[in-house]
Amino acid sequence: MKYRQMMALGLSALLSVSGVGSQGRAYAENAEAVAASEDKQEDTSQPPVPETPAATEPPAETQKPTEPPTETQKPTEPPTETQPPTESQPSEDTTEAQAPEETAPPAETELISDAPGTEVPSGTEGDAESETGMSETLTEGETESETETELDEEGLIEAGTEEETEEEEHITNEQLIARQNIVIPPDIALEFRFVQVDKVYAVVKNPNGAAIREEQEESSAVVGTLAEGGLCYILENAGAEWIYVESGSVRGFISADDIETGEAAEAAVKKNGEEDMELAVSRMQYSENDAMTYTHTTVYPVMADKVYGIARKSLNIYEEKRDSARVTGTLEEDGLCYILADAQKEWIFVESGDARGFVRTGELLAGVEAVEKVMEAGELSMTLADVKIQPEENKGCYYTLTSVREASRNNLLRSDMVNFAFQFLGNPYVWGGTSLTNGCDCSGFTQSIYAHFGYSIPRVAEAQAVCAMQIPVSEAAPGDLIFYARNGYVYHVSMYIGGGQVIHAAGTRVGIIISGIGSSAVWAVRII
Repeated sequence: MKYRQMMALGLSALLSVSGVGSQGRAYAENAEAVAASEDKQEDTSQPPVPETPAATEPPAETQKPTEPPTETQKPTEPPTETQPPTESQPSEDTTEAQAPEETAPPAETELISDAPGTEVPSGTEGDAESETGMSETLTEGETESETETELDEEGLIEAGTEEETEEEEHITNEQLIARQNIVIPPDIALEFRFVQVDKVYAVVKNPNGAAIREEQEESSAVVGTLAEGGLCYILENAGAEWIYVESGSVRGFISADDIETGEAAEAAVKKNGEEDMELAVSRMQYSENDAMTYTHTTVYPVMADKVYGIARKSLNIYEEKRDSARVTGTLEEDGLCYILADAQKEWIFVESGDARGFVRTGELLAGVEAVEKVMEAGELSMTLADVKIQPEENKGCYYTLTSVREASRNNLLRSDMVNFAFQFLGNPYVWGGTSLTNGCDCSGFTQSIYAHFGYSIPRVAEAQAVCAMQIPVSEAAPGDLIFYARNGYVYHVSMYIGGGQVIHAAGTRVGIIISGIGSSAVWAVRII
């Protein structure tokens, strides 16, 4: 018997004694048969001798016409190509390596994976798609379950970053913030002063007259009434059904069905004479009317002539005409104020810086003496009042809409922008939408609000987040945009309205709402 036959028989005996399983024995027996067959082919001078199969020899069909093992010195690591497929079991490593080729789903299927942090194989067709467009669309759509900018669908957000590099996938919000150019902005104050606008007429056509209401609904409180033929001025079209108007000292919303506008209104004014037409009768104190500052525009003059008042001694400026009222400001002796109304009455309405309210007549030096003191000291060098109550919280602020200072157009715009956004509260959230009435997503909401005031900003939150001055969230002023991130990716935007609150399109369950800022806010952007 030749050498290879002896080795095969020895291997078979060794495996049998050592208790190796049937797979190993089968391999050894198969190797013995193959060795014997090759010996017969090599020795052609010897006549063929019939081979008597051993009792443990596998059936003939299990023999494969494969090459014998090349390394017989390692009988415990047989090459896999000689193993019969019916007996060999593929290793776990082999199965896992083949799985992506057999079951890998399309890239868009991976985007809705619920498993946070799942890595998506690179090099697919889907990788070529814009990260900004795809990621923003997904993150906008998933905000339907959001409450105060905290979302439930973690997996969707994280899967949406599949086109980022491995380093970017593991970025933290802190690292994202560190990469931005966030600066401390200059101080700004919410503008409370008014600006004068052109007159746009509206005339009551309802025979029963019309009510001017505090809000845009029939059940809202009545702030004033107009008789048939009464005149009001349109300040803003609040919607299809309601128009924000001003008539005398009354400001609020009137039903569009109750008035004539356009050419018909202009013809009525021309026929009857504007000065002779009836204005609204007030039914609510101006200080109680929440609609008073829906816009900071008026058809009436807003710039007052300067009428000086000098404090004879340190004095308080009060919110109302009584000593027990809240103090809106304090003025030092020889401090300067400007008399805006009721100069001949016991209580005079004054303005000193941003402090507005009432002081007793006897506490002020006025007339020629006041003018002489101002000329001597210099108006710009004189002390103004120390504000104790901010104008937006001062119920006496709008006793008159006039001021000796012109309103800041930019700051005024912030107030108007916030008030404009309020009218869309409760409207629906629509993924990818930009309609403030029919539905919009979070960035569609902010884009449309700014567009109404003539500002063009990018469509998606990620782009809006870097489109202007980036500032800390703590420095946000009404009208600024606030952005939210998770795992280093910007996924939501809201508009700050003051008092630690924002207005935003939060999701399909709640639509457009007012809420707290939320814990995932990373920075704000100042556009105005």
